[in-house]
Amino acid sequence: KGGETVKSQRRQVMLKLGWVYNMLHQDREAVRWFKLARQSPDAAISDEAGKAYRNLAPGLARFRTTFWAFPFFSTRWHDAFGYAQLKTETRVGSLPLSIYASTRFTGDASGAVGPEPGGSSPQYLSESSFIFGIGVATRPWHGATGWFEAGEAVKYLANRSDVGAAIPDYRGGVSFAYGRGHAIGSPESGFFAETNDDGIYVSRFQDDFLLYAHNRAGYTFAGGNMQLYANLDLTTDTGRQYWANFGEAGPGIRFRLPGAPKSMLFSVNFLRGTYTLNEGNPRRPNFWDLRAGFWYAFTR
Repeated sequence: KGGETVKSQRRQVMLKLGWVYNMLHQDREAVRWFKLARQSPDAAISDEAGKAYRNLAPGLARFRTTFWAFPFFSTRWHDAFGYAQLKTETRVGSLPLSIYASTRFTGDASGAVGPEPGGSSPQYLSESSFIFGIGVATRPWHGATGWFEAGEAVKYLANRSDVGAAIPDYRGGVSFAYGRGHAIGSPESGFFAETNDDGIYVSRFQDDFLLYAHNRAGYTFAGGNMQLYANLDLTTDTGRQYWANFGEAGPGIRFRLPGAPKSMLFSVNFLRGTYTLNEGNPRRPNFWDLRAGFWYAFTR
């Protein structure tokens, strides 16, 4: 028993060393100590070290593959949408950059919903494309990441006539994420607030630059498997397109299902939206939307 106690104390020191190196931004050293601390006979030390190791190790690998998917259903459009990306990246020496190859998917189940009021062409609610690209991205810095990629968008709808079968696709921008309080997965209950903001240039949208701000604030229940929150979302663009200028607000719930992967999060949001620009808008300036879907991601 005394030997186990000594082992546990040593692993605790290793865990503390890992956190010290992590705070000093010397993550390679931090990962080494977290890896050793994972072998502690004390379950609390082992679990904490294992979680820290899994969070840091993928970012230090020479090659890293990530995948995320976000399918959801919208009552506003009576349609199911899907967005996903598969990306393999490698670091560029000691530079704070990585280069990557990416395959994106953006589409919906309906394909087209018929002409807009007063129009003669069907309206497409998504890009309906697989987008293959090569890009460069910065390492995260205080929650911000810059990126740019060049590629080709290949439509999967043969009867879609408003775009070519394959068109050049250039996109890039800056992403920012920040949160405070008890995030999803936190073992303790409490309040939280978070923001996810993006500025994105997309060549196929007439060289438009779009700004998105997704804000949530609410309460995380004990165990970290469910949150209730309020949404406040704002979207605008430099091209002054009516469809890209609106705000949304309303309640939401986010939760995990028993037995599902920890990175799979289900959400239901009930939103009231308002277009902030209505020139050329064939619809009403206000709308309701109930959205239900899930987010899933993994890294290898």
